[in-house]
Amino acid sequence: MTDTFTLPSTQDKLIPRFYVKPVRNNYRSEAEGREVFEDKEYVEIIVPGDKHSIVDTMVTDEHRDRWNRQYEAFKKSMETPEEGTPIEEWAPIGKSQALELKSVHVRTVEHLAGLSDTQLAKCVPMGGYALREKAQAWLKQAEDGKPFAELQQRNRELEERLAAMEARIATQPVLERTV
Repeated sequence: MTDTFTLPSTQDKLIPRFYVKPVRNNYRSEAEGREVFEDKEYVEIIVPGDKHSIVDTMVTDEHRDRWNRQYEAFKKSMETPEEGTPIEEWAPIGKSQALELKSVHVRTVEHLAGLSDTQLAKCVPMGGYALREKAQAWLKQAEDGKPFAELQQRNRELEERLAAMEARIATQPVLERTV
């Protein structure tokens, strides 16, 4: 999703451009065994006349306060954020097919997997059933792999704890034993 809105700022020379960016949710991706993204608000801060001075960062309260008018205009034109795997991030389809699906409001793999036969015939007349089955199988495989992903996550956490303990032990002074 790339909803954007830009208005020049009257209070300073910087130009904020607010937009929505899909960001990988590492925790949910690991837990569910598939790529899971969430829409996050970002701002691109542009210095007019200097193409190398652009800051691109997540929106903070400071940004909302500083460019309140631009932020409010952006929010009014923004769609509701989606949860799930963005259709354009799903490997089995190309960019053009992802754009076609998004044009009929199929924005996630979960949306595609949940389409009825009637909806599918309208929005993907050629090969739609096979594509929906692929999406359903992909989601099922991710669900079936969930316990393994949870074990992998737990293993990583234990390895991190062990490394921290070993580091603490390494910094402890060595006590000599007297016999």
